[in-house]
Amino acid sequence: MNLLKKPQYLVMGVIGMGFIAPESSSADTLGPYISVMGGLNWVAPQDLNQNNLDFVEMEFNQPLHSGFATGLALGWRFPIGLRPEVEISYRKNTLTQFNNRVYEGGGSIDGKGEEEATSLMANLWYDVLNLPAPFSRFTPYIGGGLGYTTLTVSGLEAGGVQFGGTHRDTVSAFQLGAGVGFELTDQWSLSMDYRYLKTRDAHFGDIQGLPQGDVSTDYSAQSLMLGLHYWF
Repeated sequence: MNLLKKPQYLVMGVIGMGFIAPESSSADTLGPYISVMGGLNWVAPQDLNQNNLDFVEMEFNQPLHSGFATGLALGWRFPIGLRPEVEISYRKNTLTQFNNRVYEGGGSIDGKGEEEATSLMANLWYDVLNLPAPFSRFTPYIGGGLGYTTLTVSGLEAGGVQFGGTHRDTVSAFQLGAGVGFELTDQWSLSMDYRYLKTRDAHFGDIQGLPQGDVSTDYSAQSLMLGLHYWF
């Protein structure tokens, strides 16, 4: 059987290897690690603000239509369960509609555009180690991080009117999260977690097609991520 042509059997095989591998504990995987992550990303509707007025709300397509998140992290687990980490992540969603259009007298209209958030975060997680059998391979964790996010909005269009090209700003951000890891071997583990990321207001300046004045917005996203970790 060619497992590459039967991915469901390949996934089942990897999971099975984790269960039949020699018994160990999550406490055995200490020290440095690298991880890659990917999953779904939900963006909350965002108000565009100009001259202290929320003049329009951007609504985004949500998974499984367009929203996704990816990430790469380097970290170190200490015996007490603390796990500092540096993470770079990327999130993207497409815009579907403009609501509450104050300049046009209200109402909604179909819209186009993309929003991207590229983040560099310093995280600190707390791992619950040494769970009793039969849960010794599982590691629940909770934590968060601080850093910066470059927020980019491009290709905004509604009713055949285009609003400039690309608008970008880098702002401070924080995230909170929780999840659980599963040890496959002494060097490999899987994880699933939830993350909430929020930024301060990003300022885009004047935008073509709108009255003059700085346009600002903040970003709030929720991600469900799967991760694969390698322990050195």
